[in-house]
Amino acid sequence: MKRYRIVIVILVLLILAGCSGNLRISEEEKLKRELKKWESFSGEGIAEISAFGFSLRKPFYVAKSMEQMRMDIVEGGLLGAMGAPVISMYLGEYFTMKSTLMPALEALNIADKIPTRSLSLFSSSDMLFDRYGAEIIANKAIIRDSLEIKFRKNYELESVVDKASGARMTVDYNAGGDLDELDIRVGKGISARLIFDAVDYERPQIVALERKEAGASGGLLDIFNQGGIFDLLKGLMGEE
Repeated sequence: MKRYRIVIVILVLLILAGCSGNLRISEEEKLKRELKKWESFSGEGIAEISAFGFSLRKPFYVAKSMEQMRMDIVEGGLLGAMGAPVISMYLGEYFTMKSTLMPALEALNIADKIPTRSLSLFSSSDMLFDRYGAEIIANKAIIRDSLEIKFRKNYELESVVDKASGARMTVDYNAGGDLDELDIRVGKGISARLIFDAVDYERPQIVALERKEAGASGGLLDIFNQGGIFDLLKGLMGEE
């Protein structure tokens, strides 16, 4: 009888040892899974945008891959169908914007203000894990000077904050772990709330907007710069 007890104890210890050995692997896999979601995805829903006294609430569609991203604010179509874009933004090897709702936005020369190293900005989840994985697992955060990126216990991205500029992005998820809301604030003048109705994590097909020639910059650009959005983008890319 004692012999059987010894065997059982040994088996239990082996099982526990195996489980403890898998905990780190499990944490790594959970982190990789969450980072992968931000590598390529597409989604649609309702955008609530407020900027410099102007506000709108319209449907949106966003698509992101490792190399590029595009977002369209559209007029509502019949029976929930997407209508024609009224504001479109594209970021890849260059940044450009098209707006039939606010044509003055197209005149802003912000291409030179946004880093064009899109491969760094939209780095792969594997690269991000290799560089910061251990730090995220240990601290549930990446902190670099004024830039702070926080993760929840299950490694869902929680927030991105630039304390120096006041730029902030917070993320909420639904019960299934998919994107539910993105809340973006830049200083006191700009805010955007993206409410997702559907999200897909397959690599999307993205049609680039035609690149526009640089135009004259205006007052809005200065406000954007003061709000720190370009500093936030540079911080995310690891640029000094």
